[in-house]
Amino acid sequence: MKKSLMLAMAIALVAGSASAAVIITDDFSYPDGSLVGNGTWYNHSGNAGDLLVANGQAVVTHGVPSEDATLPFVLPNGGDVYFAFDFSVDDLGAPYTGTDFEYFAHFKDDGYGFRGRMDVQAPTGGGDYTVGISSIGSTADATWPLDLTYDVVYHVIVRYNQDINIAEMWIDATAVTDLSILGDDEADPGTVITGFALRQSDSAENETVRVDNLVIADSCDDVFATCLPVATEEQSWGAVKSLFR
Repeated sequence: MKKSLMLAMAIALVAGSASAAVIITDDFSYPDGSLVGNGTWYNHSGNAGDLLVANGQAVVTHGVPSEDATLPFVLPNGGDVYFAFDFSVDDLGAPYTGTDFEYFAHFKDDGYGFRGRMDVQAPTGGGDYTVGISSIGSTADATWPLDLTYDVVYHVIVRYNQDINIAEMWIDATAVTDLSILGDDEADPGTVITGFALRQSDSAENETVRVDNLVIADSCDDVFATCLPVATEEQSWGAVKSLFR
């Protein structure tokens, strides 16, 4: 955890604000029913029609539903890519338990290279649940240190660097300098990202996650209210990498 906090501080000190625009957004303002068939969402796995939209939100339900869906996009550059969205977890009636923490949101390439996977986990204190992030694996590398509450809407931001293969996550952040957690520093280079995906599977509690107001961007300025201007992405992540030497 100490190294993760040091990394987060290093990233914050050198985080750049690139000249870029939001890549794609989705507020899920579709008729209730299948998500696939709206916008450019397509099925990449599981039973077609299982991933639903209800009341203007994507409803990701672990358990019987099995559909995984992708929203494709084209990035103009390598380096950082961000996803940000509002989410809540339906009340299970008791704090989350078990150990099978299945991821429900992630970046992906044109195949099955999944990056920046976010999952729901058992609480670490007295709350209902928490969340985790992984750079490339199916199991979280790091866990958010603060517990969350069912039915409360939170805002998540995840950054994945396509060059050096690291993911980072913030909850309810307004500035890039706010508390964050980092996934493992994986082997370089990273993966070329071409889509964002929502995933349904069997998990410890088969929880339901509601997702809204999705933003995909490649600039800090498009997902944070406050970013720190510096020179280049190479300098930014070079400082991060130096902490692993």
